[in-house]
Amino acid sequence: MSEISLYDLHAQAKVQLEHGAKFNWILNFECKTAALAGFVMLDVENVAAKWRSKKCPPDLYFTHAQYYGDGVEYIIEDLKRNSSSNRALYSLISQEQIVELGKDDKPIPSFMILQCQIEDDVLYCTCYFRSLEVCNFLKVNLEEIRQTLADIYAGIPHLKIVKLTIFAFRAYYNSSSSSLVRPRLETLSSLSLLRYFTNEVNPLSILSKMLNELKESVTVVSAAPLLSLKEALEAGLKGTELDPKLTSQLTLERLEGAIEAARDLEQLRKKRSHGTAIADATLIYQKSIDNLISNLNA
Repeated sequence: MSEISLYDLHAQAKVQLEHGAKFNWILNFECKTAALAGFVMLDVENVAAKWRSKKCPPDLYFTHAQYYGDGVEYIIEDLKRNSSSNRALYSLISQEQIVELGKDDKPIPSFMILQCQIEDDVLYCTCYFRSLEVCNFLKVNLEEIRQTLADIYAGIPHLKIVKLTIFAFRAYYNSSSSSLVRPRLETLSSLSLLRYFTNEVNPLSILSKMLNELKESVTVVSAAPLLSLKEALEAGLKGTELDPKLTSQLTLERLEGAIEAARDLEQLRKKRSHGTAIADATLIYQKSIDNLISNLNA
């Protein structure tokens, strides 16, 4: 059996999609089950493990395991009872959740279903994605799936081969997409920000780094972190000694511009998920944050 690494598989996927999105996209992978441990993707191993955590860490919006719960354990036990079961799967989201969370364009899993079945000593696994970004997201997804398959193999050790198929309704390449890790600015309250700016030696540099993280994180866009920043800076104007650049009129004006751009993009995303209008609004949003950063660094 000719085995390629998951890194090679990821590279092949990027080549397939770098010139445009594809509907009903399929990616296949096959390896010996004993080799699963050797296919670990070290650079995303910890991030993938977070997605499999039932408790959401502060730097993620949600985890997959929050949705599928004991799904991996269920798959193992179901396959032990009936290796040809058509119910050895976990599902991440219900129709009710899709409707309810969609009202406010809240982030939901793109990874929808993982299903397994055994034939002889072969473990078949199919994963369905409603949407799949291959440049950044797919690598984490591959490692997450590898970890799940390794757990299934540990629970059913007679398996010899795993045959994986990934099916995406729409797969696309976007190098600017983040892997849904929350930017630091989004995790801090206005009071925490004010403390940072008051106590840190170089608050301008720290804020510039936070804003750059926010600018690059365009998978989920909200004006909320910028509004918290505005609240912190306005509080600083009322008595706390801050670097004058933080509370200058130009800084506050450019911050207002970034808030407006974030709100525009946020509203537009409630009507569509991709396209020229989204791309243009994203560039305007990122440029508005760049303008704010350049003022801080001037």
